[in-house]
Amino acid sequence: MTKRERRIERLGLVAKPTGAPWHISHCQNPFPQVVAHDRCRIHFAGRDEKNRSRGAWVEVRLHREGIESIRYAPRPSLELGRLGAFDDAGAMPSCIIEFDGRLLLYYTGWTLGGTVPFHFHIGLATSADGGETFERLSEAPVLGRNRHDPFLTAAPWVLRENGALRMWYVSATGWVAPQHQQPEHYYTVKHATSVDGIAWETNDRLCLPYREGEHAVARPVVRRTESGYRMIFCARRHGERYRVYTAASADGIAWERDPEPLLDVAAAGWDSEMVGYASEVSLQNLHFLLYNGNAYGRDGFGAAALSAPV
Repeated sequence: MTKRERRIERLGLVAKPTGAPWHISHCQNPFPQVVAHDRCRIHFAGRDEKNRSRGAWVEVRLHREGIESIRYAPRPSLELGRLGAFDDAGAMPSCIIEFDGRLLLYYTGWTLGGTVPFHFHIGLATSADGGETFERLSEAPVLGRNRHDPFLTAAPWVLRENGALRMWYVSATGWVAPQHQQPEHYYTVKHATSVDGIAWETNDRLCLPYREGEHAVARPVVRRTESGYRMIFCARRHGERYRVYTAASADGIAWERDPEPLLDVAAAGWDSEMVGYASEVSLQNLHFLLYNGNAYGRDGFGAAALSAPV
């Protein structure tokens, strides 16, 4: 058991699929929106019987003993895109910010592929009811294919700084198709900037270069610290499933990884095969890690108590 692991106490599942027709399985990609002094809305993506994801949420209260679920979204917070749009096979919420007088939701939109299994790109929606539901600002992605990101973009995490915006997101560097096997993606984390939240400037630099054997570095969640930035992310090597890791940076561009996982798989149960898509929630001096377990959050999302922020 590492020093970091001793700071963490697993609390089990917090939220499970509701069983509604649009939420048969999964509570994938959980992240918080603070709505009161003791209450948060945890956003995530639920899936229907066709495995298509839609926006959803659960309101929770944070206690020293854990996290109490209060109520679930009665309908999708973000629906599928129209047939033929970049998000007609899935719309997965990724982060919420307040900017320029609006509440903005950045999300990953999915379409099914042909030569490769899927495509996804980054969309933007806004809310008129405090974050319970969202409407797209455009049926096109705000960060799709471009000369620096020719394959896919996904999993945006956005911070507001000095009147502008910074985004950390996932970008693919290629697909590999071994003989008689399904194509395998290679993607990791990159950085972009924007003055209006709609047009984004990208570049070729990788924030988290691949380590030996890695092919997927995913779901960056970034916060400011006194000395710079901290990132929570997940990564996996060939033949392995995701684990949750952290990294530190002075400028948000060059990052130093902690080599040991922040959270590894459990000995048994709903998070014994993989852990990933983690984020952090802190309220009233209580700190929790939200994360998904086996099969990308098929059973829901869970939490772990932290002795201090990551």
